[in-house]
Amino acid sequence: MASHLSPGASGAIRRFAGWLARGSVGHPMPEGIDYWAELRDSPSQAETCFAVFVNVLELDENGEPVNE
Repeated sequence: MASHLSPGASGAIRRFAGWLARGSVGHPMPEGIDYWAELRDSPSQAETCFAVFVNVLELDENGEPVNE
């Protein structure tokens, strides 16, 4: 078993972080919700976003994402 994330898995997490930071997660975004303001008011929601993303991320036998 590998002791590090594969380049594909770490790349998927890095891309997700970028989408979250740029406000483009979940495009198209629902109308009338300023999710960035919500995350700023409650940073634990950002932690929850990452937890959900990583917990549903599926990897193949080489550790590469199959459902990013």
